[in-house]
Amino acid sequence: MKVSESLKQSAEKIGISLSHYDIDGHLIYAPPETVRYFTELLQPPNNRHINKGAFHDVFAAFENEPIHYDLIRLSLTDASSLHCSILDERGKKCFEQTFSSPQSLVLPSLPFGYYQLLLASAEQQFTVRLLVTPRTAYQPDVLKNKKAWGINVQLYSLRSKTNWGIGDFRDLAYLIEQGAKQGADFIGINPLHMLYPAVPNWASPYSSSSRRWLNFIYLDIPALPEFKLCRRVQNWFNTDEIQKKIASLREQASVDYTQITELKLTALEGLFAFFKRSKSAQVIARRDEFNAFVKAQGAALLWQGLFNVLDRIEHQHQEAEENTIGWLGWRKEWQVLSESKRKALLKEHAEQVEFFAWLQWLTTEQLAELQERCRLVGMQLGIYGDLAVNSSRGSADVWSDPELYCVNASVGAPPDPLGPIGQNWNLPPYNPSVLKARGFQPFIDMLRANMQSFGVLRIDHVMGLFRLWLIPEGKTAVDGVYVHYPFNELMAILAIESQRNQCLIIGEDLGTVPDEVRWKLNEFRIFSYFVLYFAQRNKMYPLKQDYPQHAFATIGTHDVPSLQSFWHCRDLELFGQLGILQGEVLTQKYEQRVIDKQALLDSLHRDNYLSPDYWGDALSMAMHDNLNRQIHRYLAESQSQLVGVQLENLLSQEISFNLPGTSTEYPNWRKKLSQSLELIFDDPHMTSFLSFINQARRA
Repeated sequence: MKVSESLKQSAEKIGISLSHYDIDGHLIYAPPETVRYFTELLQPPNNRHINKGAFHDVFAAFENEPIHYDLIRLSLTDASSLHCSILDERGKKCFEQTFSSPQSLVLPSLPFGYYQLLLASAEQQFTVRLLVTPRTAYQPDVLKNKKAWGINVQLYSLRSKTNWGIGDFRDLAYLIEQGAKQGADFIGINPLHMLYPAVPNWASPYSSSSRRWLNFIYLDIPALPEFKLCRRVQNWFNTDEIQKKIASLREQASVDYTQITELKLTALEGLFAFFKRSKSAQVIARRDEFNAFVKAQGAALLWQGLFNVLDRIEHQHQEAEENTIGWLGWRKEWQVLSESKRKALLKEHAEQVEFFAWLQWLTTEQLAELQERCRLVGMQLGIYGDLAVNSSRGSADVWSDPELYCVNASVGAPPDPLGPIGQNWNLPPYNPSVLKARGFQPFIDMLRANMQSFGVLRIDHVMGLFRLWLIPEGKTAVDGVYVHYPFNELMAILAIESQRNQCLIIGEDLGTVPDEVRWKLNEFRIFSYFVLYFAQRNKMYPLKQDYPQHAFATIGTHDVPSLQSFWHCRDLELFGQLGILQGEVLTQKYEQRVIDKQALLDSLHRDNYLSPDYWGDALSMAMHDNLNRQIHRYLAESQSQLVGVQLENLLSQEISFNLPGTSTEYPNWRKKLSQSLELIFDDPHMTSFLSFINQARRA
């Protein structure tokens, strides 16, 4: 079936690609029914959006350059005289002029930021959002003088003498202090996005309930001022029963999210009651600070609170699955709320909603304190955060703003040799038309929330700012199509927020990246993401001077096995045992692993990290301390400006935090490190290893 000319024009106008080249260079045409589906789904907003104060257009321009705005972008019926004014973010007028019969406007240069361009003719009025962007994203001074490095961890995986069975902000504070002593410039962690407190076992930080709000499970509860003042919760915490339970949770090999969430919520509910009633001057002052936080965050903070309240009601007696997580498993009258019903529920559950808002305030406060601690101990980049592709379908983000998302579509990846049927991530995408009509404000708010307490932010699948592989509801990835997003505008916003928050940006750009995307990322000085595992070419790994300079380099990621596990093929054993990979496919994976390992050994010999008489090949050599050190030295001496070392690799631990292709078959996002933080940094071998890396970075 061919695509009609009218459908073709409509589809291309809203960014739908009618064809694409696959990984082997073959031209693949989009299924006509998919084109039709998304052409209808992604239609621009109608007039009711404009009446709500949306923008007629969004235009990106560079700072300190005259702005040339072509009026053909608007549906002007009479431009014989056009009054123009520009307002800054405070609503202050910074330009005003009347133009006679203009075809385009030449506007004055402006500092970077967000502006409103107001246009009025005799019969029409238009509001255009101007995105005035800096030339590049933020570039920290530390990278002018040296090659930086840091430690990457899955925060939940940390063991310590003080946590409650999951790595927390106290552990992160300890890691910051110890890492700074070893010369580390940052500590990298997994996404801290809010998950589903009502369904604690939904543990993936990449399938969150909100990318704007935080996961309170990481709170260091004994450090809270309320805990230090509240005898009742202290006494509860110090009982033998609770101390034994916490000690047991610490000893477990995996994080028990259900028990830990229950414990932490019990403590926090007690502390919230104390917070509400206390007459302590300190608590009274903190109530004022909390009220200011609630006012600043607006209605969105209350809606996430209401979401969590309703989710606890609906899921207290049921285990959620992918199709019933969050609001997807609620009673129908709560799934889509009218404004009056939402107000009624907010009033009915006001105290519980306030409790969840309070948890966000506490978590935001502690995270900000951690970034300040980085500054005080001389860790120049601080915390390296991670931003997931999008929130999950049943999320608070989608429920509170369903118009913004294409709930009847999913983000994924097209078929390729490694995934013949493609991938369906079950994450609903933004509706680009609605996003643009709102001047990209939801995207701005989300980025700002993620950057405010991080010195570095990694953006997962940064290609998603350019295009996404979208799959119709009820279809497979084979039936998908590429949809282009407003790349120039999204990149402009990324640069603005990066500069304002002084946050370095890393774009996860693995796989095939179109030239136009690569050029734009380079233009804005977005750091590339270089993973050693994927760098083998022609049976060799790159020379250290051939590593990308403007990049973050690492051995592996959260989705691949640790170095020890990679070398001993433990991940492939698991795939075989679970039936994820079988037969010839699994055999090919083992054969490729031997090739990759031998290529790494050959590259280390080539560059004199291993001496010519160093015996052993990929089949006979097990991973050992010296080989581990030399691989890290090879990485550390590379020219990449940023290098991240994974704590599990320094510990020589065989572990996979996430096994792609599994859900309940494997304890994803639960595995812990083999040693506690206290033992790690008391171990001369480990501190020597970190010193070795620090020296190699200075080479």
